Amino acid sequence: MNKYPEVLLAKARKIKAVALDCDGVLTNNTEVTGFDHSFPPMVLKCRSHSDGQGVSLIRAVGIPVAIITGEKGPGAQMIIKLVERWNSLPSVQSGAWKQVTLFTGCAGAEKVDALGHWLAGNQINSEDCAAMGDDLVDVSMLRAVGFRACPITAEEVVRDMADFVSERPAGYGAVRDLANLILTARGIDPTTLPTK
Repeated sequence: MNKYPEVLLAKARKIKAVALDCDGVLTNNTEVTGFDHSFPPMVLKCRSHSDGQGVSLIRAVGIPVAIITGEKGPGAQMIIKLVERWNSLPSVQSGAWKQVTLFTGCAGAEKVDALGHWLAGNQINSEDCAAMGDDLVDVSMLRAVGFRACPITAEEVVRDMADFVSERPAGYGAVRDLANLILTARGIDPTTLPTK
């Protein structure tokens, strides 16, 4: 039996692009800094491999993915290295999957500008884009798209505006929950898809 209402599935079927915030979506929104006495301090963040698999599943069905984050400098190193790793997967190297696009140092209206630039480059309408964010800095990006998603740990104001709230918290599978919804909406069995 399907756990999603048909109205949600109908809306999710229209998704042709996915934009994600990083902290509070791909990570659990906490960081550990400075314990190695380096300058600038090292920043450690926690993320789930379930979300990485979610990004792979979204790309495996031909949907481009962008990460649009306010992080820059040492705080952005985790997502920069992660995107480099995702973009070095065999499915990307063979041309089967599009590269994940990364925008760093974007907040508020800058997120909307980055989103618009990315969507125009992919010739995708904003109404056909899903975005996942967790806090006030993501509201303008969420308002700019046709499908709004957030982790269950997002701020209440974001949860109230979302079409979809994940069952899992940020950094622990929230993006995978969105991927599972997209696959279910399209009637795709995830076991039939390449995972890297």
